[in-house]
Amino acid sequence: MQIKESAIINGITYFAPPPPYKSTLKSQTSQFTQQTIESNANFHFPSEGMDMLYLAENKHFWHIARREFIHQEISRILASLYPQDNGKSTKILDVGAGTGSVTRHFLSQGFNNIALGEIHPQGLEYAKTYGIKDLYCMDLLDVPFADEFDCIFAFDVLEHIDDDLVALKNMKSMLKNNTKSLLALSVPAHKWLWNAHDVSVHHKRRYTKNELVALMQQSGFEIVCAKYFFISITPLLWVRALLHSAPYPTQNSHIESNTESHKKELRDTPPPALINKALLGICRLENKIQHYLPQNLNAPFGGSLLVVGKSK
Repeated sequence: MQIKESAIINGITYFAPPPPYKSTLKSQTSQFTQQTIESNANFHFPSEGMDMLYLAENKHFWHIARREFIHQEISRILASLYPQDNGKSTKILDVGAGTGSVTRHFLSQGFNNIALGEIHPQGLEYAKTYGIKDLYCMDLLDVPFADEFDCIFAFDVLEHIDDDLVALKNMKSMLKNNTKSLLALSVPAHKWLWNAHDVSVHHKRRYTKNELVALMQQSGFEIVCAKYFFISITPLLWVRALLHSAPYPTQNSHIESNTESHKKELRDTPPPALINKALLGICRLENKIQHYLPQNLNAPFGGSLLVVGKSK
């Protein structure tokens, strides 16, 4: 059920942003000013980062291995809940989806009912080039739906939001009120891997498994899956953290990310072709091994963390 006013412009459904942002509605109309929407979006993620994502996500080993791992794990869970069609018709919202790389991958694997939500109109315009049709310009601080979706994806989203508990509860409110409803999250892992790139892309924190599981349970979810991934490249990520260190944010701190050095960290160009291919092979092997490991044998660390919760 849609619960907020909207306007459809060039195939994108725009919802009014939440307080404390300035309203984007012109007087007595439902037309939105692009400039204000972009300004609000930059609060969470730099707009130039969308260009970075679009250029990198089809070439960089990290983006490729990430979406393959996410599909591998989530599709297995959905198939167990919806055996009649392996979950392919499940109504899904991929929120904070950037340019739609993960959505496009799921669609290519036969999923047929996925909408994409993103605060950056620029990301939604890129998603159009992938042929994604249901596009919502929206913010998790003031969600526009209630009791609407079977499953919500939020991959590398929560770490951008100051009040992550509110965001989790808002996502739960958009799920249908039944015990099959799922929320699937990925986040960057471990405070000790914090680096200048985290600052540049407006991360507020990194998570441990225990921290995110506790937040999910506090928000009313039963944990279905919780596992680290990018385990094999964690030593490389640790070296990056040492070489590109940055102050870790405190609750009330603000880290300036406008410096030239931080802008350079936004560049997400793949490593040289042979190294990129080798790292992709290593990550794909890890993904394959993870598929067969029981959860109690999962590694206690990794560069990223995947948690899936089912509504109680």
